[in-house]
Amino acid sequence: MTSENSRYFEHLVESLDTAVSVPFLQVEGDRWRPQANDCHNNVDFWVAHHANCKAVRGWLFWPPNELGQYVFMAHSVIEQGGSLADITPMDPNTHRDTLLFARHPGTEEQFNAMKTVCSQVFYPPMLDGIQESYSPEMLDDAFEQ
Repeated sequence: MTSENSRYFEHLVESLDTAVSVPFLQVEGDRWRPQANDCHNNVDFWVAHHANCKAVRGWLFWPPNELGQYVFMAHSVIEQGGSLADITPMDPNTHRDTLLFARHPGTEEQFNAMKTVCSQVFYPPMLDGIQESYSPEMLDDAFEQ
């Protein structure tokens, strides 16, 4: 991960208090249904056919894992009437209630570039297989167990 991308995700972690839970909204159109795992195309299609909606780009994230890493996944939702909704079906094994959505703080172009190289990110990154944010004492304790 580049240092610029690392700073970006560090900023996201620092602003997670602004992240929100986005409810699922089941939608469909004439001979069209949103496809699982295709949020960007689903949102683009829906917005193109519904003038009262706009695309909102950002990141779904999971709570920290046992190493203190968040998992961020590039994601798109819609905004309609001031409310966010997720129109993309998820795998039934993915529990939406544990996920939050953080808006991308930049432009659409910046998001498109970022999602290409960082569609899914573990942050903070690992350094040689060891979590960067762990203190030496914490690592000693972990390896002694």
